[in-house]
Amino acid sequence: MGGILLQVGERADLPGGYGMALFQTLVALAAVSVLAWVVLKWSANRGLGAFAKGRRLTVLERVPLDARRSLYLVEVGGKVLLIGAGDGAAPTLLSELDPANIAEVPSPGPGLSFADVLARLRGSGPGSAGGGTASSDAKPKGDA
Repeated sequence: MGGILLQVGERADLPGGYGMALFQTLVALAAVSVLAWVVLKWSANRGLGAFAKGRRLTVLERVPLDARRSLYLVEVGGKVLLIGAGDGAAPTLLSELDPANIAEVPSPGPGLSFADVLARLRGSGPGSAGGGTASSDAKPKGDA
């Protein structure tokens, strides 16, 4: 058993050192991530999982009411249905809506880049409340 445990003062010799061990770990993580992505895409194309696409049914919108209940706006065969779903109960048809009365939702434009979000958090970027070129050391008008 003395050979298994490291003695005080001994070095753990890794082939290639700690850098190689870190590199192998990162390569294994990348391989598992790619494999998971491939499996999810493959299962979605076969109608399994959360990324499944229906041919005759389209979920237009989902609104969570709380952690266990949601409202779904679903289009089926030219009809638009409002369905309530919750934990422990079967989904319930709440209403059938007229498709002509449902407003088109504008598609979201391009979002902020990561650099813009960081600049906003630091207070120096576009759209930041306290940033920009104005000096924050300016005295109020009432003080002389």
